[in-house]
Formats: sequence, structure tokens, C-alpha cells
Amino acid sequence: MLSLVLSATAVSQTKTSTTNPPAKKSSPRVAKTIPTIKCTDPDSMVACKSFKQLVDARDKDLQDSLTGDKDSRERHFAYVCLRPKYDVFKIVEFDEPLPEEYRPYSTSDAAGKPVSSLQEMLAFPHGEGKPVMQLMDAQEKWYEDHDDFSTYQFGSVYVESWETGILADYVSDFGKWRRPSPQGHTHSNEDATFESAHQWLAHFNEANANQLSAVNDQKHPRISVGDTAVYVRYSYKNKSNDDTEYTLNIQRSTGRFTESFVATGIEPFEDSGTCMSFKY
Repeated sequence: MLSLVLSATAVSQTKTSTTNPPAKKSSPRVAKTIPTIKCTDPDSMVACKSFKQLVDARDKDLQDSLTGDKDSRERHFAYVCLRPKYDVFKIVEFDEPLPEEYRPYSTSDAAGKPVSSLQEMLAFPHGEGKPVMQLMDAQEKWYEDHDDFSTYQFGSVYVESWETGILADYVSDFGKWRRPSPQGHTHSNEDATFESAHQWLAHFNEANANQLSAVNDQKHPRISVGDTAVYVRYSYKNKSNDDTEYTLNIQRSTGRFTESFVATGIEPFEDSGTCMSFKY
């Protein structure tokens, strides 16, 4: 069984002149390099060969997914899940905000005026990245949902589908990262968790008699990232033009994953395998 957890950084070094030493010592530059990919598991061999071909060709879309923004200081994670027996793999990728980027829900502005919403406090972007919940009531409830013992930051998680070596489709959802409030001491980023806007919406409807069912579109992905697991669920149109409900679960410590498919007229089925994990 293939089980790879890859944490890759390469430090480039420059030789210092002994006759003209620099006036100021510069920090070494960290390059994000992708390790050599080896395909050894017979079950995932077909998908792995396509993935390796893209890595060896330095495909820009793939490299960006695996390493994230080369200038970002945020920790980037990518899970490449190879489907057994098929030339298909999924990539789940995201940036985990830096600990200092998290903010408490309530604070004061420069004039001492209380700021009472996450939208105002964190200057939530209007337009790109905004969760697609058409009812303003749903958005406001999402902004306001918090506790006073946590700090927050916004972000997105992306899920790509690669078939026969080609990026066939991707989905994403915007959401809130959350960590326990430091309260005088620091926490590691292992405490950070993510819940997408539409995952929150699904939980809200379950607890409130489907109060916001009008905006509960199953095509939008429900995504959560915990310290131990990643969860993704969404629906899409299959070749018969029926809706397929797709679910992906990844165990972060081992890379083991399961994916399930439920559609009208066919028996539900499930795949399982191992993801390659990239951390930068």
C-alpha cells in the first residue's frame, strides 16, 4: 500500500566572498521543490503514473496546487488521492493562516468604537471569495456565529479532479478558520480547524428545522478540515445527467482515504486508497 507523507523544503546557499563580505547577512531563501515521485503500489499505478508525468513535466497548474503561492508565509497543504484502478486522482489543497492572523470576534477600532461583526472586523471581501448564499439572512447568521473563546480568519479550500492527466474540474468553498483564543499563552496551529460556509449551512439547517433550506444547494461543497481529518461532500451531474452525491474523507496522519458515490438507478459504491501528502 502506498503511503507517502512528504514535507519538502530546499534551502539554496550562496558562497560568501572572503575579500568583500556583505554588509548585512541575508536570510537563506527557501525554495518549494517537489520530491521525486515513485509509483510502487500496483492498485494506484495508473493514476500515479499520470501524476508523476505531470510533476516531471513541471505542469504549472499542478505545481501551484501542490506548493501554493511561492511568496506566501502561510503553511500550504495538498493531499493527492489516487483512485485505485482508474486514471483519476483528486487534490485537496489549502493554506492554513498564520497564528498571528487570527482575530477575536469582538474588538474595537482606532476610535474605541466596538466592532460587532466578523465582516467589519476582518474586512471581509465583497465579490470574489464571498460564500454563495443568496439570502442575506443566511450570510448574516454565518458572520455572527462565533464563540468568545476562539479567534478566526477567513480562507478557502479547493478540490480538484484530474482525469487521464488533465484537470477536468474543481470545486471550492469559502469559510472560517478557527483556533482557541491564546488567553495569555500560545497555541500551535494544530489547534486550527476549518468549516466552509456551506458546511456551516448544512449544520444550521439540521439544528433549526431547515430554516435556510432555500439556499441549501447540494452542488456547493461542504468542506471541513480538522486536526485529524478532511471531509468533502458535494453533488455533480453524471453522464446520465443524474445527480451523483460524492463524499471524500481523508485521515491526515496516514493519508488513507475513502470516497463514496450515490446516484439514482445504481448501487452506491465506495473506493479507498492512500493520498500523498505535501506540506510546505
